[in-house]
Amino acid sequence: MDTVLEDHNLHKRRKSGVEIKPLMIAGIDPGHTVGLALVDLEGRLLHLGSMKEAARSDIIERIIEHGKPVIVASDVHPAPSAVKRIASMLNARLYTPERVMTISFKNELVSDFLRETDFTPENSHERDALAAAVKAYRHYEMKLKQIERKTSETGMSPSDTLRVKGLVIMGKPIAEAIRSVKGEEESEAMEISEKESHGDEYDVEKLRRTIRAQRSRLRNQGSTIERLKREKKSLLEKIRKLEDEKSRLEKKLERIQYEYSKDLLLNRELSHKLKVIEKLQRKYADEKSRREALERDLDSLLQIRDMESSGDTTPIKIIETFTRDGIRRACSRWKIKTGDVLLLRSSEGGGSQTARILLDLGPRAIITEDKMSHQALEVFEGAEVPVIPVRSLHIRVHDDFGSVKTQDLNREIKKWKHRLNEKRKKEEEEELLKVITEYRAQRRRNHK
Repeated sequence: MDTVLEDHNLHKRRKSGVEIKPLMIAGIDPGHTVGLALVDLEGRLLHLGSMKEAARSDIIERIIEHGKPVIVASDVHPAPSAVKRIASMLNARLYTPERVMTISFKNELVSDFLRETDFTPENSHERDALAAAVKAYRHYEMKLKQIERKTSETGMSPSDTLRVKGLVIMGKPIAEAIRSVKGEEESEAMEISEKESHGDEYDVEKLRRTIRAQRSRLRNQGSTIERLKREKKSLLEKIRKLEDEKSRLEKKLERIQYEYSKDLLLNRELSHKLKVIEKLQRKYADEKSRREALERDLDSLLQIRDMESSGDTTPIKIIETFTRDGIRRACSRWKIKTGDVLLLRSSEGGGSQTARILLDLGPRAIITEDKMSHQALEVFEGAEVPVIPVRSLHIRVHDDFGSVKTQDLNREIKKWKHRLNEKRKKEEEEELLKVITEYRAQRRRNHK
C-alpha cells in the first residue's frame, strides 16, 4: 500500500520550461518487504509505502519517480549493505543514527511527525522507513533553516534555495553553495539572451543540423535492425536448446530429489537411534558414577565400624561446610549419630542457629580447621561439647573420612573440659567480686 501526497505547486517547480522535481530524503527499511518513505527538504511527506520482494532497481525507480534523493537514511547503525548500495547508486549521502532506535522511540517520532495529518504507517516496515527519514530530517533541520534565512537575504527563489540545500547536504559550505547557484543562474540568463539575439537564423541552422543528424541516425538504424534480426534468430535457437536442457535437468532433479528423500528418511531414523544411544550412554555413565560413589561410602562406613569396634582408633566424620546444607549432606552420607566425632572443614558462616542444629545430633566432640565464630562457640560451651583445633591432634586422613587415636582424643577432650571449668570459675569469681564491690559501694552511700 502506497501513500503519495501530491502538491504540484509546492513539490514540483519549473524553471526555463523544465520541470524540477523536489530534492528528498529517502528512508529505507530493506528485507522481504521493503518500507519506503520520502520526505522533502521542507519536512513534508511525499510518499509512504511498502513493496514485497522488490529488486534494487524497483526501489530506485520508485524513489526517482518522486524526485531526486540527496540523503538515503536507515533506522539502524551500521546501515544494511542494501541501503549503502542504493545510496551509492543514487549518488546520495548515507545517514544512520548514532545507535539503533528503539521501537518506542520510532513510534513517538513517527506519531509526532504525522500529528497534523490523517496518515499512519500500515506496517512496521513503513514505520521504520519513515522513522529513518524523519530522524535524518531532524538531524539537518537546523542547517536547512539557516540556509533559508541566508537565501532570503539574497532574494533567491524557492527553487534556487532548494538547490543550495542540496549542495550543502552533499558537503559544500553555505556561502560557496549560494555563489555556485547564482553563477548557474547568470550563465543560463546569458545563454537565453544569446539565443534571442540571433533570432530565427539561429533556429534554422539548428534545425538543419538536427535533420542531418536524424538522416545519419536512420541509416545506422537500418544496419542495426538487420544485425538485431540475425541476433534474434540466433537467440531463438539458443532458447530452444536451453529449454531442452532445462527439461532434461528437471527430470534429473526429480530423480535426485527422490533419492535424496529416501536418504533423508534413513538419516532421520539413524539420527534418532544415535540420540537414543547417547541418552542411554549418559544414563549409564551417571549410574556408574553413582554406584562407584556408593561403593566408596560403603567401604568408608565399614572401616568406621571396624574402628568403633576396636576402640583404639576413633573415626572422624567430615562436614565440609558449617551450613544447613553442609550438615544435611553429611548426615545423609555418614548417618551421623549421637557420640560421633565431627570435623568441620570450614566454619565460615556458622552462627548460633547452625551450632544448635549440629548440637541436636549429639556429637562427642567437634574438630575445626579454622576459627569458629564467638556465637557458635558459646552454644557448644553451654552444652559442654568440646571444640578442638585440628592442630592439637594427629589426624589420619582416609578416602573421605579421618581417624585419630582414641587416647589422644580423650586427652584433648580432658584438656578442653579443664579449660572450660577454669574459665567458669574465673567468671564466677569475677561475678562475686562485682557483687561485693557493689555491696560495699552501697554501704558507703548509706553511711553518708
